Amino acid sequence: MHEAFVRASEGRLRPGPLHAISEQGYDFAWDVKRLLPSLGAKIATFLAHGTAPLGAGFSSHTLAAGDWTRTEAAFCNALDRMADASGADVIVWPYFPLEAQERGWLSSWLSDRLDRDISRLLLSSHEHQRAFLDAQINPDEPDGEYAGLSLSRNKRKTTGRQLRRLSELGQVHFRSTRGDLDLTEAMDVFLRTEASGWKAKSGTALAVDHGSRTFVESFMPAMIRDGLGQIDLMMLDDKCIAGLISLRAGRGLFTWKTGMDEVYKRFSPGVHVLMHVSQEALRDDTIDYVDSLADAGHPVAEHIWSGRRSFGRLYVPLNSHGIAAAQSLRASILLKDKARYWAKKVLGRG
Repeated sequence: MHEAFVRASEGRLRPGPLHAISEQGYDFAWDVKRLLPSLGAKIATFLAHGTAPLGAGFSSHTLAAGDWTRTEAAFCNALDRMADASGADVIVWPYFPLEAQERGWLSSWLSDRLDRDISRLLLSSHEHQRAFLDAQINPDEPDGEYAGLSLSRNKRKTTGRQLRRLSELGQVHFRSTRGDLDLTEAMDVFLRTEASGWKAKSGTALAVDHGSRTFVESFMPAMIRDGLGQIDLMMLDDKCIAGLISLRAGRGLFTWKTGMDEVYKRFSPGVHVLMHVSQEALRDDTIDYVDSLADAGHPVAEHIWSGRRSFGRLYVPLNSHGIAAAQSLRASILLKDKARYWAKKVLGRG
């Protein structure tokens, strides 16, 4: 997690204030509060968001500088420091990668801390899968251009035909802040392109959502300066028809925000800019994977990338009070989710 992103998140992704520690590459950021459903227990909740490269506090492969690999000792030391610094009874850990080795390390650490069998105490909810691209495949091997992609032969023909049709209208090319594209120009072009589509009408486009725009502008310059952010634009002559903002964390690239000009919707420019960034990632030996940050069942990411990663929300009790609090908190959250689901059904929105 880049420091600029974490600090920009205060008051935006989390009400704040945020607390943070680092331990040999494990970067944990959290806030502390008390909730009625937690029986008055102190809850330390990780800084996490479904559409941000935040959650576990560690990368899914080796760490950013490559100077160390993840170790159980470092992970447990980070947990000890967080537990002591927060004074919490429960840790809530959204978007925990369930297949990571840290899941087992966490169970062992908790068992030692509580001195009891924790098989029924480490609770979880909101388990789901989302699409990702394994970028550790050689793109120069046979069929390497589509390595890690789930495009069928028919879909490849369709995307090829779309590009040929676009080429009849002008020159199709890509520009990126990794190259000669200036950040100010890139942001201005992206904002206009995203606002030309449905996101402006729904109020989620950065150009019409002042809070989100301020949030992006507060961290993006620093991340691009440090090589941890990029904006890629798909151009038709001098006109941008699609754009993608991506963020780096560790050896992962996260496709964070996309937009397209709906005049060209029939050519699927959003798909093409994502495929372009995917193929560039396959050729970048500093990127091990690309994470879509997309919901399960996403209509674009899951049809392009063949990889899947499992995530869930963990409830980690740190003492006897925390055990009861974690159970109560999880039950309350699931009850709210069910009520929201049925409300949408009744209103015809689900």
